[in-house]
Amino acid sequence: MRNKPTSIVALEDFIQAVQSQLDTAQARMTLKAQNDSLPLTFAIKDISMDLKAHVEMDSGEVRIKPAGSGDTNASTLHLVFTAITKPMIEENAIQLSTDNQDDTLLEEASVDLTADELTRLDGIGVRTVSQLREVRKQGFGRSVGRITRLPIEKLERVLSQATRPEVKGVEAEDRTSDGRRRLRIRGRNLIRDGQPPRAEINGEAVGVVQASDTDIVLTPRSDQFGGQLSLAFDDKSKTDLWFDIEANAQGEPLSTANAANGEVKELVQ
Repeated sequence: MRNKPTSIVALEDFIQAVQSQLDTAQARMTLKAQNDSLPLTFAIKDISMDLKAHVEMDSGEVRIKPAGSGDTNASTLHLVFTAITKPMIEENAIQLSTDNQDDTLLEEASVDLTADELTRLDGIGVRTVSQLREVRKQGFGRSVGRITRLPIEKLERVLSQATRPEVKGVEAEDRTSDGRRRLRIRGRNLIRDGQPPRAEINGEAVGVVQASDTDIVLTPRSDQFGGQLSLAFDDKSKTDLWFDIEANAQGEPLSTANAANGEVKELVQ
């Protein structure tokens, strides 16, 4: 029987893997006690282990290579995992928002993150766009970058990509008292840090008179009710789409991605 090659892993990854499995074991025991209505059960409190391994340094990161059978030159790492209470966690941890059904998972946000990078962020409880945004808001971006070994510039780029404007529909509103028509853009991520995105139609700026996370109202000129609409908070979070209000007013069919009375075709972003 051939032995599997010994892996070299970062010390923090090893500790996190042990913690994750202990959490899973404890969760299973809790569910078993609840489902079986057990009057008495067990919980994990303290676990001690002596790990024999070779210790290396790589770019300031401690890495370990588990010792093989009969290896007498390895170091011994004495690790103790102990239980802590919820108040202890809350006193020392970064407070992030909990997951909710309306939030977007990072893995579903079409962002430039590999599966390994998503796993690293998940390991510190950052799974959604809102949680990543809150990390930046609280000023913990560099700490998270250091812990996850992700450059802060990449985290900023990922957040910009994940929160770029999404358009679900474009429609013209009735004329206002001054005789002008307005455009209402429906979607999500249409406001960031209290500010609407920069809006352009066919490369020319358009005024924004109302904005929320799910819709914004524009005041285009009479010749701007069709063409390429661009919404952007910055150069990393730009959304371009083509629409034609007048075409749909004449009864032309809409595609599945169209607005109620404004044809919307998403361009390469």
